[in-house]
Amino acid sequence: MLGRIIGLLLGVGLGGLAYVILYPGGLQGQIPTLNLGAFEGVRLGVAMASGIMGAALVIAALVRAPTRRKAARSQPLAGFKFADDPVDAKEAALPEEPRPFPELTPLQALEAAPFPEPAPFPADVTHAQTETQLAAPLAAITAATPLEALGDTAPENAPPEMAQPEPHPLEPAPVAAAPVEPSVVADDFDAARTELRTHARAEAWGPAALALQRVKALASSDRQQMLAAQDAGDFARAQGRSDDAIEAYDLALAYARQAGEPDLMADALLNVGDMAYEEHRLDSAVESYESALDLRRKIAGTDHTPSARRALSIALERLADAREDRGHRTRALDLYRESEAITADLAASDEAKYGPDLATTRERLQELEARVLA
Repeated sequence: MLGRIIGLLLGVGLGGLAYVILYPGGLQGQIPTLNLGAFEGVRLGVAMASGIMGAALVIAALVRAPTRRKAARSQPLAGFKFADDPVDAKEAALPEEPRPFPELTPLQALEAAPFPEPAPFPADVTHAQTETQLAAPLAAITAATPLEALGDTAPENAPPEMAQPEPHPLEPAPVAAAPVEPSVVADDFDAARTELRTHARAEAWGPAALALQRVKALASSDRQQMLAAQDAGDFARAQGRSDDAIEAYDLALAYARQAGEPDLMADALLNVGDMAYEEHRLDSAVESYESALDLRRKIAGTDHTPSARRALSIALERLADAREDRGHRTRALDLYRESEAITADLAASDEAKYGPDLATTRERLQELEARVLA
């Protein structure tokens, strides 16, 4: 923030300097004439350079670079998520599965894997033995009768032809068969998504990309088009390609509106809001989260299943996080309290499944209450 203020002041100062150089004695004689000395002949060029530099500093200070979501509540990208999977920030509190190379990407981990050492040269074969073995055939070739010594006709006592040794067939060395993983034949849309899910969770990004292409090709209805676009957004987001993810999520929202299914629209709005929140476009994020929350409230009003109520709790907490970052801590606190009540009821019915959600929600609620009361 301090750097932006300094840059803004410098930009305004350079702009004022450019005005003083161009208009000496301006503002009814209140601006003194500035003598440029050796640069008097290029007064216009000096003024333009000063003005351009000042304008650049002002623009750089006013344009706000996008920032990422707070690390404490950022959603991990390690797990590939689908529309029918439970996706929420609460899963960040669950322990991650250990990986052989936690600090490396999948490609770097493959490169870091140890290569088998080559078989050493037999130690019992000496250099002298090797020369002897090579010299024997050479001596036999040298001792053969030269071509020039042969006459036009074959000699009377021609030596018998040397018997050629019969070649012994080489037996191929046994090769261990590589284990072949069973693959799912993507003959329809659901099977293609299942194949995409399998490869993505195994971090096999090449086959996953091919499976994603099949998903897009097999999608026919608006619902399938929405799910295919959302899968493409999840795939791009898992690889850190934010621009591609934003484009895919916007397309998924358009198909969800065409399909007219509130559940699909709520999922698409949450994803659009997540990308806006990660880029610190809080106004857009709040707008998307509020729309998703309205849909989730309507769905939970008629659908009292645990999955619908949990989805409502997720939408409440997403909007609460965005509200808190905008400075609306009291409204964020009310949203978290509502989410905590829903999660507590779910945990009372199934502690093993919804207990971690309740613990995470209460932890965030206590942090927010401490900041509000401070």
